[in-house]
Amino acid sequence: MEVALLKQSHEDKFLEAGYYLGLQFKTGWVVSRILGREWANLRPFSVGIVNAGLSSAWNEIQDATGKHYLEPSNRDFWYHTFWGLNTPNARVYVKYPTKDAIGSLTTTERVVAGDVGYIPGEDSPYEGPFSVKTELFTAFERYPAYLVSNVTGDNFANVMFHFDTAKYSYRLIKDKKLIEELLL
Repeated sequence: MEVALLKQSHEDKFLEAGYYLGLQFKTGWVVSRILGREWANLRPFSVGIVNAGLSSAWNEIQDATGKHYLEPSNRDFWYHTFWGLNTPNARVYVKYPTKDAIGSLTTTERVVAGDVGYIPGEDSPYEGPFSVKTELFTAFERYPAYLVSNVTGDNFANVMFHFDTAKYSYRLIKDKKLIEELLL
């Protein structure tokens, strides 16, 4: 088995207060200034057994009360997440957003087939360092879903995700001149 060696830790990618964050959508950019950061304490998430040659269902990563792990509790926050997986031979597919289209952030049916479109579990180990391939920003009422595929001949007994998430408070930037300066 090959081991992925990362040149930069995912921890270096978390933003500090004062940084600007620009998120690009089909119809334009949303730019914000980070006001503060705190760590979201997320427990590991168990997908459970994934039998040989099969895939799990799409998991929206919820706790027992139905709260989505990767969704901020209100519109005042962004979540910035990286993840690791305890099953190196697994293939992980990501669907975001999971349901309704939001303006230019459109939902398309995710096709799971062949050797494309997945993140190999070995690229982002459970204990870290997590791959930047797993980086994701989420907003209130918008969260991802994950599907774990097992293309091996052996069952995966208990597939587990480990999340490292920063919670940012922010202020939207509406000054067109400043936005142009930041983006050009």
